[in-house]
Amino acid sequence: MLLKNRWCKMIFLKGKGIIIAKKDIEEADRYITIFMEDYGKVSTIIKGIRKSKKRDKTAVDILSLTDFQFYKKNENLVISSFSTVKDYIGIKSDIDKINIAFYIFSVLNQILVENGRNRKIYEVLEKTLDYLNNSNDERKNYLLILFFLNTIIKEEGISIENNTDIEEIQTGIGNDTKKILQYLFEDNLKVVINDEKYKIDYVKKAILVLENYINFNLDTNINAQKILWGALLW
Repeated sequence: MLLKNRWCKMIFLKGKGIIIAKKDIEEADRYITIFMEDYGKVSTIIKGIRKSKKRDKTAVDILSLTDFQFYKKNENLVISSFSTVKDYIGIKSDIDKINIAFYIFSVLNQILVENGRNRKIYEVLEKTLDYLNNSNDERKNYLLILFFLNTIIKEEGISIENNTDIEEIQTGIGNDTKKILQYLFEDNLKVVINDEKYKIDYVKKAILVLENYINFNLDTNINAQKILWGALLW
């Protein structure tokens, strides 16, 4: 009877998600943060995974898209099974792409709240990683970041809505960077994608403009200089 009561308290769920953070703890356990399509940001401990010879370790490593089956018991999330959907080997084999992915994850880890769903951001993240996994165009890869940051701005309700705001955030930057941001805010980034005159250095400056705007408005500490263009410590 006691066993029956215990099971009655459990809610069984399944869904896919992307591992956006991990921390190895104790001798064999791993604490992971997952951004799930249907359940938002969730964190849990995978017991014994680092010493397991049977379970799929890739599925619970950072930068993996994984199918999960789990249950909630009271307020605790317990993973019952998992399997790799995508391992993004095209990203993991390129240090510059790794830096881009980790930069995006650093944004998500700061702005997402536990169990807070945002399907739009999730969809953009999955599409961003899919493109990055197969892309060899550095300039376009940085434009991905720009598009992603603008998505965050929109979804977090801090959209740049008027000319005064636009002029304020563009203070002190060159005309080419201003044009990139103008096309971005007009949802017309294809112009920049298709025109090589908008060089990668201008795109990087535009990234810093949006980064500063997000940091100011959301009280975050996103740092492209450290993650994208500095030394990344694993």
